[in-house]
Amino acid sequence: MNKLLIISGPTATGKTGLAVKLAKKFNGELISADSRQIYRGMDIGTGKDHPNDVKIHLVDIINPDQPFSAAEYRQLALSKIAEIQAKNKLPIIVGGTGFYIDAIINPRPTFSIKPNNLLRFVLNKLPLKTLQIILKTRDFQTFISLNHSDSANPHRLIRKIEISLANKKIAPSLSREGVGGGFNILHISLTTKNEVIFKNIDHRIQQRLDVGLLNEINSLLTKYQWSDPGLNCLAYKEFQNPDINQAKKRWQLDEYQYVRRQKTWFKKIPHIKFIDITKQSYPKNVLSLVQKWYNQS
Repeated sequence: MNKLLIISGPTATGKTGLAVKLAKKFNGELISADSRQIYRGMDIGTGKDHPNDVKIHLVDIINPDQPFSAAEYRQLALSKIAEIQAKNKLPIIVGGTGFYIDAIINPRPTFSIKPNNLLRFVLNKLPLKTLQIILKTRDFQTFISLNHSDSANPHRLIRKIEISLANKKIAPSLSREGVGGGFNILHISLTTKNEVIFKNIDHRIQQRLDVGLLNEINSLLTKYQWSDPGLNCLAYKEFQNPDINQAKKRWQLDEYQYVRRQKTWFKKIPHIKFIDITKQSYPKNVLSLVQKWYNQS
């Protein structure tokens, strides 16, 4: 088997629930493509409410104070895909982190540039403004191409600086690999109108607060700092504001903005099948798509 099923889409569209059903139907195992669920101890805010009867890989793999790149994700994901396929099972990538999915099917040449731990140690001590100045000086085109979120994210800026200082040496194998990574891919992306997704997000946010998100954050802060990569994630960073109501509103707005960015990202991916989750026939349509693709030789 060289088949790879991808279930993507914005936050709060039911990706994991669908992927679990498909895994049971088609003898599959899940591989998470969620840049927040990689962190240990961050369970409530990231929504790790996974069923126990289906295996999901690449969750809880690092601590919140550890940096982690899409290139590192790619290596782990490819290894898990190979493991699952070797068992004659179907690997199912599920998640909304577009650059993780892209790392598998359309790897960037810069993925061959390995982390420079000494450089990261030094740069991590610098303020955000200084990191922005360094990147602007080193690679102005890359700096102006960043969206607001990335330009305000020290960990993303450090990786960009790391790449610029490495003179962008490219691994030939990556540049030759091409779109798709050699897999027979079916990529289904769940979507619907923003107002529906936003309503789902509001419900989910309140639910996570009700089951103890603030206690989880307080527990994390006994071991980690707000400046650590994990606590710089959605659902956590907003609560640096001690006013809980304001933090909640900021979280809602940040999630809404993230949904818009996710939709923009997935629209750029070729050969993707978009499925509207509000259509009554959506589960049947997905099953039909997967069944037809899965049975093709």
